[in-house]
Amino acid sequence: MDNRTILAGIGTILCIVAVLSFGVYLERRGLEDLGIVRKGFAQPVVAKHTPASAPDIQNNRVYRKKLRTQKTPREWKDFEDLEQDMIRFCRNLDEREYIKAHRLPEGTYRQLVKILNDLAAYPPIVAGEAADPAKLRLNQEHFLRVIGKDNIALLLDILASETEMMESTAEMLFDWLTRGIDARNPEIRMTQKELYEYAAFFLTTLSGKAYLWRRDSKTRILATYYSLLVVDRANRERTNRHNVDIRPVAARLMDDVVNYRHLSYRGQYVKKLKALEAPASTALAPESPADGRPQAAGRP
Repeated sequence: MDNRTILAGIGTILCIVAVLSFGVYLERRGLEDLGIVRKGFAQPVVAKHTPASAPDIQNNRVYRKKLRTQKTPREWKDFEDLEQDMIRFCRNLDEREYIKAHRLPEGTYRQLVKILNDLAAYPPIVAGEAADPAKLRLNQEHFLRVIGKDNIALLLDILASETEMMESTAEMLFDWLTRGIDARNPEIRMTQKELYEYAAFFLTTLSGKAYLWRRDSKTRILATYYSLLVVDRANRERTNRHNVDIRPVAARLMDDVVNYRHLSYRGQYVKKLKALEAPASTALAPESPADGRPQAAGRP
């Protein structure tokens, strides 16, 4: 074999290596540097967007799945961090067409804060509902009276449209609210006392249970779960003044959590449910027994 043949072979090999290297460059980075964005079913990332524009997470399944499944160690976050998470989430909601249709003058975040503060100002009646038809009627119309049909429609639209991210959103909302209460944030007028009243309302009253059973399974499970966490805290702080026994509710919810297939955080829920405490024997005197039977004296 002469030198010319050897050089030709080496040159061919070098050309192949160069072509392959350029192909790898285009695959990993070069297409973006050249201003080309790959399109197609297998595209693994969201197309780049300018900082001033919000990502289209309504129609991008990859991005929505990332938000739905991403677990952030929220126990490391203070209220300010959680507040920023809430604001970012609400700003993304503001880009949705169904939210724009509600024409919220101050955006979703301010509207949600207003709804919470209205609910805090007028908590439901927990004691004596079963014995007093007037109290029963007030509880049945509670949310309509307090926040109005437009806000109810807004909340139902969010629940229906954001079901894929419902678990992570519910966790974020609960952490933001409870830590905001603990931090005595002036923007949040809800206190632990009013939050407990709503939890007891959903867990023990006919009207509260009826509200939950009219919702879809995931919404009902999450609302019951976080209501149990609120009452569990009241047990630990000896402020369970309605003496709500969470054990039978927790047992039923455990069955729902185990058997319902569409839960991403099932393991977390099971762990928390197993750790729930029974009512403390030295808790405040109950205004209404846990089984919902009427009592001689009740809150007006």
